[in-house]
Amino acid sequence: MCPGAPFLIDGTADAIAFRQQSVAVACAAAVSGLPPADLTVLIAGSGHPATGAPGWRWLSPGTRIDTAPLRRSDLPDHDALRLSGGGATGAPEPVDAPSVGTMVGAFLLAHCRQAAPGTETVAVEVAGDPAAAAGAIADRLNSTQRIAVLVIADGSACHGDAAPGRGDDRADAFDATLARALGSGDPAALRAATADRELARELMATVDPLAVLAGLTASRAPDAAELLYSAAPLGVGYLVASWGWAPS
Repeated sequence: MCPGAPFLIDGTADAIAFRQQSVAVACAAAVSGLPPADLTVLIAGSGHPATGAPGWRWLSPGTRIDTAPLRRSDLPDHDALRLSGGGATGAPEPVDAPSVGTMVGAFLLAHCRQAAPGTETVAVEVAGDPAAAAGAIADRLNSTQRIAVLVIADGSACHGDAAPGRGDDRADAFDATLARALGSGDPAALRAATADRELARELMATVDPLAVLAGLTASRAPDAAELLYSAAPLGVGYLVASWGWAPS
């Protein structure tokens, strides 16, 4: 898991990135540590409000993810990112309005991980019922494939008066609960930590992707878990964690 901090994308907020290198280092460690996989699943929040059904958007291998909306306009043009695989050739149109989390996740995968040839990547943007989204993802996975998952999520954005959501006394406890669940590798605890979606909304936390992770791993907890980073240097709770499973 990594945060959806825009400064993680080069050319977005380089001055902030320079001051927050510990976040970038932890994210690089988490993403580079993803195991070899036939399929990588990027799970992020949606940039659009939930509309009922289906509550998620599936981006197939080969989809172009353009980060230009986040990058400084005075920088030279750059190649859009592409979700690996799919046999895509040429330059297909970029997906309509990818979320910031999808942009950050695609950038981290492209720049921090050496994916083996033939690896495919899909992205799922969650905008509705996380349990339903987890079920839809599970239905599409092949049990014979090696799967890696990158979750992009954020804790509360209400840590202090200078935070995007201003200060809220509940923010510290909310993020501490998330951190404990991630560090312990406990899907049930993670499910409980993300269950109050109204509280998460009030605290401006993007935790639906973590609820999806809890659903996907409910039947088998990770064999190893590590919390790599947990702090709110800009008033936003950034958490970086790694879960791993031994081959079955």
